[in-house]
Amino acid sequence: MAPLTTFFRSVLQVQGAVVEGVTLDRPASTVVLHVRRRSHAKPHCTVCRAVLGGTLTTHPRRWRHLDVAGFRLVLVADLREGRCPRCDGRRVERVPWAAPRAWHTTTFDRHVASLAQVADRSAAARVFHLAWRSVGAIIARVVAACLPADRLEGLEALGVDETSYKRGHRYLTLVTNLYTGAVVWVGEGKSAETLGLFFAELGPARAARLRLVAMDLSGAFQAAVRAHAPQAEFVFDRFHVVQLLGQAMDEIRRTECAQLTGEARAALKGTRFALLRNPRHRTPKDEAAIAQVQATNHRLARAYQLRVDFEDLWDCETETAAAAFLGRWTTAALRSRREPLRRFARTVRAHQTGILGFFRWGGLTNAQLEGLNNKVKLCIHRAYGFRSVAGLRAMVFLICGGVDLAA
Repeated sequence: MAPLTTFFRSVLQVQGAVVEGVTLDRPASTVVLHVRRRSHAKPHCTVCRAVLGGTLTTHPRRWRHLDVAGFRLVLVADLREGRCPRCDGRRVERVPWAAPRAWHTTTFDRHVASLAQVADRSAAARVFHLAWRSVGAIIARVVAACLPADRLEGLEALGVDETSYKRGHRYLTLVTNLYTGAVVWVGEGKSAETLGLFFAELGPARAARLRLVAMDLSGAFQAAVRAHAPQAEFVFDRFHVVQLLGQAMDEIRRTECAQLTGEARAALKGTRFALLRNPRHRTPKDEAAIAQVQATNHRLARAYQLRVDFEDLWDCETETAAAAFLGRWTTAALRSRREPLRRFARTVRAHQTGILGFFRWGGLTNAQLEGLNNKVKLCIHRAYGFRSVAGLRAMVFLICGGVDLAA
């Protein structure tokens, strides 16, 4: 095996490892590399990195490395165990080629995580012949090692939103840096207390530098921001404002359907999405449905016209023009006899300053975060669910947290 040993000594790029011998197990398609620490390396504690002392004993350990020529590659080394002066107990030494208590090398971990960034965990498990749970443990290790440590530094504009991850009203709160688009924090729940945990980690000094927080109209999130960063301005996301208007329109449509019978009710069948869709994106089928509504139900047609007119808000070039438009539109909505529209108009007036922030901050909103929410939901769907929030948090950070594994 001398030629093989010489070959692996030349090509094996494992930090701090010296190849002493090679064993080839053809039936198991496995190459076992017997390695050792460099002769001058001192044993350091896996927890606190202090130098181990006392009586040193050795224990054999195995780590899986990247496959070679269709063979599984395994590293075997004798690790030293000694007494740690800081941890007040016996610890096994840390090795530079693998994380503490890991059964795979760091290089192997990074390759698995790189695939998991662009594919689902099940695909990574199949390609590398791993258990699904092992892929999750690898992702957690890689994220802990590679997640930018300065992700909470220099934050000025935040996006805050929630996304459901499980049945039974189970939610995650996502916080992003609006300038970079990276997720900087993930927490379980969607309450003021949940967002308060983020501000506790951020700290008062960094919270005082926040200038803008974009979010939906959630009262819980607003309360948390006012408590921890009162100087920050709100920008209420365009998507959620229009979503509230769509809910009001759908409530009016359903009320009309409940009150009508016969042909008048049949005329409203299949009009829901035509009424909710952005007027600029209507299809010929939508045009036909809207024309039918206008011809048969004048009350719903007048409400729909107000919904169409509201879209002109986003074409205003200045904050002053937008404020004047909202004044005119809310007055018209409050004069209507449709209570859902009146309720929406009152909501707009109560949150007008945050809605106008869209124009004050040059259209800076949660649009990126809504896209990230779709990524998170796709990740959950591809993985057929997550058994723990910790595993889901690690996956969100891996995909959306700015973890760069290209180096």
